Amino acid sequence: MSNIEQTEIRQKVLADFSEFALRSDSLDDVLQEACRLVAEALNADLAKVLEVEEGGRSALVKAGIGWKPGIVGKERILFSERSSEGYALDRGEPVISRDINDENRFEFADFLIDHGVVSLINVPIYLPGRMPYGLLQVDSTEIRKFGDTDIQFLRTYATILGPVIDRLHKVQSLEQAADVNRRLMQELQHRVKNHLSIVVSLVRARARQTKSDEARAELMAVGKRIDTLRLVHEQLYRNGMPDHLPLRPFLSQLISGLCSMHENDDGKIALDFSIDDIELAADIAVPLGLIANEFVTNSLKYAFGPEGGTISVSVKSTNERLQVCMRDDGKGMQPVLQSTPPGSGTGMKLIEALAEQLDGNLTWPMSQPGTMLCIDLRR
Repeated sequence: MSNIEQTEIRQKVLADFSEFALRSDSLDDVLQEACRLVAEALNADLAKVLEVEEGGRSALVKAGIGWKPGIVGKERILFSERSSEGYALDRGEPVISRDINDENRFEFADFLIDHGVVSLINVPIYLPGRMPYGLLQVDSTEIRKFGDTDIQFLRTYATILGPVIDRLHKVQSLEQAADVNRRLMQELQHRVKNHLSIVVSLVRARARQTKSDEARAELMAVGKRIDTLRLVHEQLYRNGMPDHLPLRPFLSQLISGLCSMHENDDGKIALDFSIDDIELAADIAVPLGLIANEFVTNSLKYAFGPEGGTISVSVKSTNERLQVCMRDDGKGMQPVLQSTPPGSGTGMKLIEALAEQLDGNLTWPMSQPGTMLCIDLRR
């Protein structure tokens, strides 16, 4: 092979490796591909990347090509006084052993000898800031003279490897930190849910003990609102996403739970859900859940008689907007104007405040029979 052909092959290898390194976020994959390509460029039998371990007294075979099973990821090379790898790192430059059988300077790992390695070259790999990462080592089972062009190519290769490894270390650290944060957030959601359950139990216990019907009703209403927040945290915990939750199961479970508590009071309440399969940020889903809690609670208290009735909930997502409509087919309450809510109790004021928090357009369209609430808001 001519020098020109050899140069072209090596230039292509450098380009191929650079492109692969930019596409991949896996350090193991990048190092393995680095070994494969460097062995191809030098027409070598074996190649490996050694990673200096904590303490700096040994290096792990982090990646390699041509080695028997059980070497890559397991074998280690100790940095002794007669270690060619340690010598290369100390000097900060490539170290060549043309024939290890006649080499008086260094001792070599048993697995190198078992693989029939005769010639090898160690090239240090440094991270930005001249921090030593390890070594790129090319091995041959035949006596080989590594020339100046080989050395310059490998030094260039190792220079490219350093920043790539540094980037992937940072990516890995960020992913690990993100995983830890996700686990911590899920644990926090779980604890908040449990604490809210305790608060709900305490409020309901206090409601049962009070002698005032009005105070009991207010305490029970407060308990339901807190229970809505508990349900949000439960859904977030189950979903594994600390800031988003699926709207359909959240609203359907919330409203079904409210109606099941009402079953012994009057007739059976049928539910009609038409909710798009979407996920919402918690800061949107929570106010919507509280609005649903107030509307449904109000319907259950005032809209139905012994014959029962139907509560319908519709949520449609179009063009980054949500159209939310809740309706009962009960007795109905006549609003003064179409945009004015029926009634003026705490629940209605809370609905208005929550809709304003969502920056939503709240209306109470005329409904025969029953009462209807609609909110148009941005997702």
